[in-house]
Formats: sequence, structure tokens, C-alpha cells
Amino acid sequence: MNTLHQIYQEQVIKLTVTERLQLARMIMDDLADSAIARSIDDSDVWTAEDLRDASRAALRYTIRSSSKELNDSEAE
Repeated sequence: MNTLHQIYQEQVIKLTVTERLQLARMIMDDLADSAIARSIDDSDVWTAEDLRDASRAALRYTIRSSSKELNDSEAE
């Protein structure tokens, strides 16, 4: 089996700069995909109930903020 250094010397170094950059990008994309697949933690996933609760809280906040702004502008 070839070592990485041998593969580089025998194959990669012969490529054009553009081809080496494409190879580097392919390797990096593969690493990123692998890292994402391994790092998915279901405990961080929001349930439908979590999303509803967050939406309700955001709506309540917006209503309160809008009412306060409206009252402040009417007082002027």
C-alpha cells in the first residue's frame, strides 16, 4: 500500500494547480459532510411543541412591544 506521501509524489503533484484545488475542495467537502453526519444530536432538535411555544412567546412579545410603542407615540 502506498503511503500518503507516495500518493502525493506519484499522482497529485502531477496535476495542474486547478486540478489540485478541485481535489482539495472534494476532500474538504467530504470531510465537512462526514463531520455534519457525525455531529447531529437529536437532543438539539426542536419538537413541533417547542416550535409552537417559541412562536407563541415571540407573538406575545411582539404584541406587548407594539402596544407599548403605540402608547408611547400617542402620549407625545
